[in-house]
Amino acid sequence: MKAIQILKKLNKDKHIEMYYAGEFARDTLRRKKSGKVEIVVCNMQLQQVFKHFKRHFRNIHIASNKNSFSFMADHSEITIKLPKKGTKYSPHYTLKSDSRQRGFTINAMYIPIVSSKGQNVIDFYHARNCIKSRKIKVIGKADTSIKRNPLLMIQAISLSSKLNYRIDNNLFYAIKTNSELIKKVAIELVRDEFIKIILSHKPSRYLKIMNDSYLMNQIIPELSICAGISQNKKYHKYDVFDHCLAACDNIEPDLILRLAALLHDIGKAPTREEVMKGGQLRVTFYNHEVVGSKVAKKILRRLKFSKDITYAVSELVYGHMYNYEPSMWTNAAVRRFIKKAHITGADLDKLPRMPLFLVRKADRAANGLGLSEISPRQYAFEDRIKKVYGQSKALHVTDLNISGDAIMEAFNLKPGPTIGHVLNYLLSLVIEDQKVNTKERLVEEASKYLSDALK
Repeated sequence: MKAIQILKKLNKDKHIEMYYAGEFARDTLRRKKSGKVEIVVCNMQLQQVFKHFKRHFRNIHIASNKNSFSFMADHSEITIKLPKKGTKYSPHYTLKSDSRQRGFTINAMYIPIVSSKGQNVIDFYHARNCIKSRKIKVIGKADTSIKRNPLLMIQAISLSSKLNYRIDNNLFYAIKTNSELIKKVAIELVRDEFIKIILSHKPSRYLKIMNDSYLMNQIIPELSICAGISQNKKYHKYDVFDHCLAACDNIEPDLILRLAALLHDIGKAPTREEVMKGGQLRVTFYNHEVVGSKVAKKILRRLKFSKDITYAVSELVYGHMYNYEPSMWTNAAVRRFIKKAHITGADLDKLPRMPLFLVRKADRAANGLGLSEISPRQYAFEDRIKKVYGQSKALHVTDLNISGDAIMEAFNLKPGPTIGHVLNYLLSLVIEDQKVNTKERLVEEASKYLSDALK
């Protein structure tokens, strides 16, 4: 890296101390690549380092504040900062003071930038042992650290999901004991860590930790209560909670898709009923997709997700229970589905990649019964969508057995946008049922449309 070479030269010429820190130092010792480079500078004013960089990087944007500056160079985000200040009893900017505020031991190591291959590591809290044992520990006593900074609870699970490390037993117990303190943390910060968890390689593993530590009950109680909600064994091996988590595992790491898969059956807890049918007890969840869509919207709004994400996820939850029956679905029913699912001509060549179908695929893969992820009926449905869509688009306003002039004459109307609205409405009726395409019937339907428009 050119930027690092400049720093090394400055380090040598000015006899100052610069250290790789945080995530970069941790991943260097783990022999992993990191796209973020954090460098802590000691024994030199940050403004001097900033001016030095300005001379070498005149054409790049450098964002700066009182204690740090950052820029993009060599395909990496580089942040150069001062050590964090110590306590009021020891108000000096030192590596030791900086390390105390790092939260987790594995984030509190420092490597001199002049070292080769990560040698001469400064490790105040035996973090290298944590890396060796693949363990997440906080700095100091777990209970005290969490009470001082409750955000550490969900950050620990988020970090565990990123590194595939286990959480130290004392830390897990402290999270479980203090889980209600998460409500003191800004919900946006909690949401951001939650996003990292559900976008991880196997989110179910860490969502279970959230639930076992009672954090889930504090953050998304609607999902937590799904644990233990049994389902019909004919269709599902798992309870609702484990099924939702398995669905989240079985869909690609896209935020909207992961959220939709995780919440797709969130409406089952409030709609569950047991009924006797044919002498047998059956479990039902009637209209759980309708209830679930509302619950999902409530959850996402509470977690301060954007309106676009909230709408997209709630729509997928609402739509995931389509039950295509080839013998019962008319072409009109397929057209209504096309309209409801917002399918366009551009989607026809990639129907299996439609978000709604991907959620359905994840739902099926998560039933635990070893069925194929895509059923033969689904393949047939996609083929029929293409066929019906093509037929629908083959009809145009000019195919109607009535013209705009005839509409104006029949209803004493003048030329204008109203005529186009009437013709488009009549076309939609003919697409649904081509028997409507007679002049007499079209005049009748146009009369109803104009009457409703004038109300």
